Parts: sequence; structure tokens; C-alpha cells
Amino acid sequence: MRILSAIVICLGMSFTGHSQCAEKIFGKQLQKGMFIHGSADKTKYVAEILSVNGTEFSCRFIHSNSVYQFTDFKRAENGSPATMQAVVKSSKGGGYAAGTVFIINAYMVDPDACDLTGASEKQPYDIIATFKADKKRFLGRMMATSTGYIIKFAHSNSVYTVDKNLKVTGVEGGGYIVGSQMEIAHARVLQF
Repeated sequence: MRILSAIVICLGMSFTGHSQCAEKIFGKQLQKGMFIHGSADKTKYVAEILSVNGTEFSCRFIHSNSVYQFTDFKRAENGSPATMQAVVKSSKGGGYAAGTVFIINAYMVDPDACDLTGASEKQPYDIIATFKADKKRFLGRMMATSTGYIIKFAHSNSVYTVDKNLKVTGVEGGGYIVGSQMEIAHARVLQF
């Protein structure tokens, strides 16, 4: 149990970590299907991009299914090239008012070949996981173990233990059951 706790703590550290697969991607624009991870206050959220039109985009927050319209998407002041900001224009079902500024990172499926099956037990990887039963996609962080992987999802902090074939063998705080099957793809953070 101590080892699992140590791994979970390591997974919970800075969401953009180092790995043998490329961590950042340059020259890409925000587009439908990407994920954003960030906050307007201390609470971190994950959303999937639904549409993009110039510096405006709409997204669905994974935890609540609320849909937000953002405007003025640009590099954050005093941030790294991967840190962006956007301003709430409107929402359906969300609690943040128009004018609220979110600080975010944008993630996309890695377009380059990145074999995660040989992942190091010391390096966490950002991933996008898809559960085969319902095809829902989630942004997470994966760490290899001797028997498979531990995956922590950013939207819920739920932790899944999976075998080398990505079949769920353990769940802490998540809605999918042991035996569920997932697919994973390496995720890279956009650098603007």
C-alpha cells in the first residue's frame, strides 16, 4: 500500500512531467478533440474542446458536462510558452461568470509514434485514455509498474490500476469497474 501511495503522490505532482516520449508540441493550433487542463481559482478542471473559431472556443467540462464559450485565447502573461489564458464569454450549466479568466494548458494526442508499452517505472506520461465500453475519453497521467500501469485522471483524481493489456484490475474513486478495457494514447502539451 505504501508503494501505491508513493506512486499516486508522484502522479499528482506537476501535470506536465518529463518522459522519453516528446512532452511538448510546437506549431499546432487549438482544435476540436483536444483537452484543456487549468483553473480560474485553485480548483483544477479538465475540458474537451468542442469547436474553435480563431481566438474563441467552446468546451465541455468533463466533471459536470457544462459547456463554456471562451474568448481571447492567448499566451498567459508571465507564463511559460505552454501556459495559455482564455476569458469566459458564456456558459450552459457552469458556475463561472462571463469575464472570468482561466489559466490553462492544452493537450493533444501525440501525432508521432510513441510506444508506451516500454514505459519506465520512474517517468510519468500524460495520456488520453478511452474506455472501450462507452468510448468516453479522459486526460490522465500514467506511471508504469512491474505488472502494468497506474493511471490517475485529472478531472476526478480517480486512480485506476491496469494490466499490460490495459484491462482494469483496481479502482480508487472511479466509475468504471474492474474488468473494463481502455485504450491509451500519449498526450503532448501545446507550446505556443
